[in-house]
Amino acid sequence: MSAHSTAEELTVGAESRSRAAAFRGWATRHRVSAALIAGLVAVHVGTIFAFWMGGFGLTRLDWPTANGLVYLPDAGATTQFLVGGAFHYVDGIFFALVYAIALAPFLPFRASAAGNLAKGLLFGIILTILALAVMTPLVYAPASGSEAGVFSIDLGWNYMLSVLVFHLIYGLHLGLIYNPYDEE
Repeated sequence: MSAHSTAEELTVGAESRSRAAAFRGWATRHRVSAALIAGLVAVHVGTIFAFWMGGFGLTRLDWPTANGLVYLPDAGATTQFLVGGAFHYVDGIFFALVYAIALAPFLPFRASAAGNLAKGLLFGIILTILALAVMTPLVYAPASGSEAGVFSIDLGWNYMLSVLVFHLIYGLHLGLIYNPYDEE
């Protein structure tokens, strides 16, 4: 490795840190906008991974269709998928706003890059608990004509792990993108 390439790498690293600091400054000044963007990206990436989970030995999670079954139980599969997908994305953005406004400021981590990441992951765990304890047994399972049991245990550990992985991916991206500084 030459001295020239090392200097070039240092320059690129410094520019990258500068851009990250500029984005964090923007996110600090525009918290709602940052939460909207973070929610959209987080729900999108999480949803893509949810579809791929079947390829990794986990349960494939089709949240758009699951939501479509809840909102339009008598509609066709395409309509259920599209309308359910819209509601799924709105939910992901809404929960990002709730996180940014009502929860993140009070979580016991500093608003550093690592602290915001930890906040996002903790929020993902909270959403997992809500999904497994409330949404799946009381909403999604009945809409699909099945029973989930207490904490969705009747659907098996694979399903429960898949829901956790989905929400950790959501929380990871939420924490990476919604990354403001502490308020002074």
